[in-house]
Amino acid sequence: MKLSKRILRSDRLRRALCFLISLYVRLIHVTTRWERHEEEFLKPLYDSGKPFMMALWHNRVVMMPHAWRFKDEVTIFTSDHRDGRLVAYVMQWFGFTTIHGSTNRTDLGSLRQILRHLKDGGYFGMTPDGPRGPRMRLKAGVISIARLSGCPIIPIAYSTSNRRLLNTWDRLCVPLPFGRGVYLWGEPIYVPKDADADEQEALRQEFEDRLFELTARADEMMGHARLEKADPDDYRRKRGE
Repeated sequence: MKLSKRILRSDRLRRALCFLISLYVRLIHVTTRWERHEEEFLKPLYDSGKPFMMALWHNRVVMMPHAWRFKDEVTIFTSDHRDGRLVAYVMQWFGFTTIHGSTNRTDLGSLRQILRHLKDGGYFGMTPDGPRGPRMRLKAGVISIARLSGCPIIPIAYSTSNRRLLNTWDRLCVPLPFGRGVYLWGEPIYVPKDADADEQEALRQEFEDRLFELTARADEMMGHARLEKADPDDYRRKRGE
């Protein structure tokens, strides 16, 4: 059995790997000169005292533990696949709580947990193109949660000058030490509770575009070309769908 599969199947090895990943994230954080642009959109939203949701692309998860600088706890959504558990274990080292679920089928249990968390005034984060893609294509679930909860969604992105893009479905961005970095927060979107299917689709596309452009701007600030979205038809062909 390959070592990677042994690690994913062993809870003890997963936890050890996640501890090492958390150390690497901390190393990158302290060896990178960071810029933060949160005054325009994030701070007013936070100062309102109301709950909200945060969304970032799956390929930007590595440095997200250090994007949130407030004392309040954030709960994140992770898939119920083994790779989702890996993300959950890493985030727990930074004090984040998690809700596990599936984005491939209706998961009423997870939906209820998320809505309850937001109703109680919590903050919630998710990767709306995860866990399997297509890359940088927003799934409708995040819009549905926003409509049902009445909470706004705010986009977030980061980029670093020193990095590697892995050959994974999402082109995971792995930062390297001793460079520059930037965190960007964009304009939030509000989804009316009475929004019909057409309005929800329009808002889904608008938020996808905002998150895409925010991520592209972060990359351009760090001297990189923008990473393009995956073509849905090509993605389905590769998966044999």
